[in-house]
Amino acid sequence: MKRDFASDVNYDPLRVRAELDRLSSKGPTWFSSLLLSFSGALEHGYLKHRALSVLTLQRIVVVVGMVLYSIFMVHDAATIQTFSSPLLWGTLMLFAMPGNIALLVASYMKEPWRYTLNIARLGAWFHTFGMLLVAGLAASRGVDVPFEYLMIQLLYDFFLLGLVWSEASVLALLTVIAGPLLMVLVRISPLQIFEISFFLGSTTLLGSIACFLQEKTQRIAWLESQLYQGMSERDPLTGTYNHRSFYSRGDKLLSQARREGRPAAVLGLDIDYFKRFNDVYGHLAGDECLRQVARVVIDHARRPLDLAGRLGGEEFAVFLYDTDRANALSRAEDLREAIKKLEMPGHVRVTCSIGVACATAADHLSMEEMIGNADTALYRAKNDERDCVREWSDGKEKPSLQLVNRLTTNKD
Repeated sequence: MKRDFASDVNYDPLRVRAELDRLSSKGPTWFSSLLLSFSGALEHGYLKHRALSVLTLQRIVVVVGMVLYSIFMVHDAATIQTFSSPLLWGTLMLFAMPGNIALLVASYMKEPWRYTLNIARLGAWFHTFGMLLVAGLAASRGVDVPFEYLMIQLLYDFFLLGLVWSEASVLALLTVIAGPLLMVLVRISPLQIFEISFFLGSTTLLGSIACFLQEKTQRIAWLESQLYQGMSERDPLTGTYNHRSFYSRGDKLLSQARREGRPAAVLGLDIDYFKRFNDVYGHLAGDECLRQVARVVIDHARRPLDLAGRLGGEEFAVFLYDTDRANALSRAEDLREAIKKLEMPGHVRVTCSIGVACATAADHLSMEEMIGNADTALYRAKNDERDCVREWSDGKEKPSLQLVNRLTTNKD
């Protein structure tokens, strides 16, 4: 299951900040910044961003690379007299053209980031092996080894294919080791081996340092952009989606659910007697209460297409994708019980009331209507006995416009 809209992930601000501090570290733990990769969803998100950002570059490089590779091969055919034409063009087709063509085609596919990085990785390995093969064939026939080709391949891997630093460095190291070793096997002079090793090693060292610094800068810039996005979309006190982002993201997800023929549900949650709690224990304790409740709400919206938001004051909402009526009611009860077990400042416990609104693809409800229905059910739960779950039922009640009006006001 996947999101089909562009801004599909909003990462935990605390996790983003921790990674940003790690990469920017200049203190005693500076060595941790040498490990560029993130963990889990952050790394996946960065790789997606990187793949999309280099699409145009990859298209240009693929076309230019195929032209240059062809020129190199024609040059080899003229230089290596004993190098048979079928083997020459077979090498070209096997190690260069398929990967380049596949990368070019994939760059124009829907969601190209799912394919281009893996194709680039595979293509880089094929290119490197092909260049080593050409160099070895040249050396075995007494022709000056075209190690310049290998240097171009190193630059290609480091800066043009979109590979991350660790992958490009492994390929470069392989070239530095395999190139001179291949020359030893074909018995060229020690001086030539030294020259090849020196130039390949120097290119690898400089390229690796430059690639590392470039990627580190890119990763820091990406983390900063995610942190800024998180600040604009998250409630600063609780870390849940704020009113505006919950509404806009939920609207897109609800539309996606209708297209895919999947049910959806909205839970509206309100902390019982929260004003009294604030008056007795103070606003600092009230803020801590909101934070603890929010953590539980977030824990109950962990699936990729679920959302947890704070709509205002002590009121939260959860959007549940692909969730039918029975599952929605069950998850609402689980959420209510989990909040009831929390121990707040002053060693007191709080309860909550929850309203549930469900919709199938055939209902054609908007997000405003879903949240309004959940708010109506929530209002009934608070009027009945509090600390309970109530479901909105079509035909028995009309949706309350209280929350809908608040949504409309805050959308502007």
